[in-house]
Amino acid sequence: MRNRAGLIETIKEIERRNNDFDGVRRERIRAVEALTGRPLIVYASAFLNRGKVQASGGEVGIDGNDKLAFDEVITGLDRKVGLDVLMHSPGGQPEAAEAIVELLRSEFPSLRFFVPDQAKSAATMMCCAGDEILMDVRSELGPIDPQMVIPRGDGQIVFAPAQGIVDQFDRAKESLSKNPEYLPAWLPILQPLSPALLSQCEDADRLSRSLVSSWLIRYMFHDVDRAKERADAAVAFLADAKVHLSHGRRITIDQLQLYGMKVIDLRDNPQLREAVWALYHAITWTFDRTSAFKLTENGHGGAFIRQVITQTIQLPVGLPIPGQPPSTSTPAKGKPKRRRR
Repeated sequence: MRNRAGLIETIKEIERRNNDFDGVRRERIRAVEALTGRPLIVYASAFLNRGKVQASGGEVGIDGNDKLAFDEVITGLDRKVGLDVLMHSPGGQPEAAEAIVELLRSEFPSLRFFVPDQAKSAATMMCCAGDEILMDVRSELGPIDPQMVIPRGDGQIVFAPAQGIVDQFDRAKESLSKNPEYLPAWLPILQPLSPALLSQCEDADRLSRSLVSSWLIRYMFHDVDRAKERADAAVAFLADAKVHLSHGRRITIDQLQLYGMKVIDLRDNPQLREAVWALYHAITWTFDRTSAFKLTENGHGGAFIRQVITQTIQLPVGLPIPGQPPSTSTPAKGKPKRRRR
């Protein structure tokens, strides 16, 4: 079940099995495989758990380490029938996403992505490299417009949409060409932006669009008429920051199907839907109750699990705990009383 009752059932099963989180997850991976007849791997991170995001140093996104993880867990899987990937990710580096897609596509004849909950940004890009995407009513992909890292004067960093930065440059140029006296008002806005940033924004946007377009043409739209035209339309929608207004905006099954993308609604297969949600609950409960913050694994023992490292400081016996007042004893007042025999 995809609701709270399903999660409670998962919690009880894990407790009955002496907190065998790994065993329950992998058993549920195999349950999905039994229904599809295809190998399944999980790629998921604890990006919805704020504490885990902070404790991991923000390393919950797709990065270069994940290519090694994927290579590890596909070892020994049957290459003949294709591969399914359950994806739960906020996105990350497009270059890392490209490397993972190339790895999977070089090893398997077909590729599908399951998204029970969220696969955003670069994770959405990866899903576009699949022959099909399987989603539920609450599932969501996200815009693929790139986000740029902007350092602030106080040492902090902020993320800004590349399209927004380009638009701001254009707005400033137009404003100052007509009203040069507005320069003092524009300086605080433009000063944090490096000279090369505009070109970097344009390059990042081209990379996102070109990767997704090429994948759609080659895989999802390979057997349809006007494949390039359809891919261009889908990419224009996915990458348009002016349409979505927020990089975190939800993109649904209906919106994707409107652009001809091959998205299968899990509601049409209740048995598979239940199995996928049972697996997803086991994944999220693992994140909530263990040190793991990123899982890449199959159902047959192959796993690459990244965990938060906790440090325990052992104090010598007798020393006061930092921040605590020293322990003192108060002597009894007066003379001790003698006990009568």
